[in-house]
This record gives sequence, C-alpha cells and structure tokens, in this order.
Amino acid sequence: MTIPVGFFSEPPRVVIAPIPPKDEETWVAAEEVEMEGSLNIDLEVLKANVTHNIRLGFQPIAPHPTNDVEIMIVGGGPSLDKHIDTIKQLRQQGVKLVTLNNAYQYCLAHGLTPSAFFMVDGREFNKRFLTTIIPTCKYFLSSQCHPSVFDGMPKEQTYIWHTSAEEIQEILATEYKNWYAVPGGSTALLRAIPMFRMLGFKRFHIFGCDSCLEDGKHHAYAQPENDGLLAVPVKVGGKIFYCHPWMVSQAREFIDLIKYMGDAMELQIYGGLLHQILVTGASNANIKEY
Repeated sequence: MTIPVGFFSEPPRVVIAPIPPKDEETWVAAEEVEMEGSLNIDLEVLKANVTHNIRLGFQPIAPHPTNDVEIMIVGGGPSLDKHIDTIKQLRQQGVKLVTLNNAYQYCLAHGLTPSAFFMVDGREFNKRFLTTIIPTCKYFLSSQCHPSVFDGMPKEQTYIWHTSAEEIQEILATEYKNWYAVPGGSTALLRAIPMFRMLGFKRFHIFGCDSCLEDGKHHAYAQPENDGLLAVPVKVGGKIFYCHPWMVSQAREFIDLIKYMGDAMELQIYGGLLHQILVTGASNANIKEY
C-alpha cells in the first residue's frame, strides 16, 4: 500500500510486541533485544575509520531541492525474490534503483543496473559487495565504513556522507567548515531514507527491507555473517513475525522515523514486518489502501 505525504502528521500507534515463550527461562526481554541491535563495531574503530576516510578527498553530500522522481530502495530481505519482476517493471519505467549493501550484487546478477549504492556498516567484510563497479552508478559510502571499502573507488562517482552520531561531530569539525549530517536509525535503510530525502527525493518504493525472517531465511542470498542469530517472535496487527534482534530494533526505529519524517514523503513498502506496520497504522487511522 502507498502511504501519502501528510499521513503521518498525526501518526497512529502501532505496537510491536515480543511474545514470551512458555518457558520463561528462554525469554529475551525487549530491552535486551534493543541492546543487541546497537552498534556492531567498537566506537574507537568507528572514530578511526571516520578520521581516515574524511581525508581521502571524496565528495561530501549536500541538500538538494525536492523533486518528483520516484526511487526504489532495495535491501536484501528474503521477500526480494517475490518482487523481482515488479522491480524490473519499475526500472523499465525509469524509477531510480538504490541498492543497500549486497542487494547491489543481487540486482546485477538479475540483470538490473543500479542507479546508486548505499552503505553505512563499518565492518571490513562489506568490501566484497563492491567487487563490481559500473560507470553509471553513484556510490554513497558512510565515513564510518571500513577504509578498505574506499580503496579503488572512482572519485567522480563516489560520495561520502556522515551520520549524526555525537561521537564523530568533533572529528568532522576539524576537517570541514560545513557538513550535513544524516539523521536516522541503526541500519542502512534507516539512514538511506533520510539521506535520499535530503537529496530531494520524496517518493519511495521499498523492497527487500522486511525486518523479519521468512521460512527461516534472513536474506534472499547467502550472508553467513547473519547465520545463527537469535530469532524472536513479535506480533503486529494480529500477525506474528520471527525477527533477529536487529530487525526488531529496525522496526521500532522505523516507526520513530516515519513519525518525524513521514509528513514529507510517500512510502510504499513491499513485504515483511515493515509493510505490516504501515498496513496496521493505516487501519488504525481508517485509511484505505489505494
């Protein structure tokens, strides 16, 4: 369903309720789930990455006027396979294709040419997502990414951006007279939406950003770094979803994001827990699908 600009001016309440199992000893409190979804690299490593990367001379992002161009943000969630034909149709219609992390390689393998690549994660293994560079794509890399990610990236196609984390603002102030921090949550999706809104886009199609498992799968492709994580059952709008802790955090932060930014954009989400959040919110507010 599509949520229009203005819908979230008075956002409806959507409850994400972790479901305790019968065996209380195996219960993971919601607060612990939130903590497990936090920063995935050491803070000092993150600061070292930022200090190194901002001196490489890559172009920083800057705000642009609002436009009516539609874009797709594509993550690697397990529902991606179901929607690949829709993504191809939208791409043929001229909708811009923004890929998060390894969804970039997935799209290339399915004959889709990304318009942009986006990354925020600071871990070194993410370098493998950029083994193929294409001349028509723009690359948006966070200053907290591992330095190896920037190696060999074309300067004319690559942009550096910065999170709004307090811990790095002093570092940025030593290198820039002015910079534009990107607000948002703890995942690529929750930074990509605000950044591309900053760049002027307000009409979003969201694919493969499920924030839940499907048939036990956490991605549409193999990503061993996410294997073996705890799966927590949660309920939204009467439906039960199984989620890794970071997925629960993303879902909660997504609700916060649309409360603050939803009045300035249109969202259509295809599949998963985040789709259910929008459907539930619309139902609570008596908004019909259209």
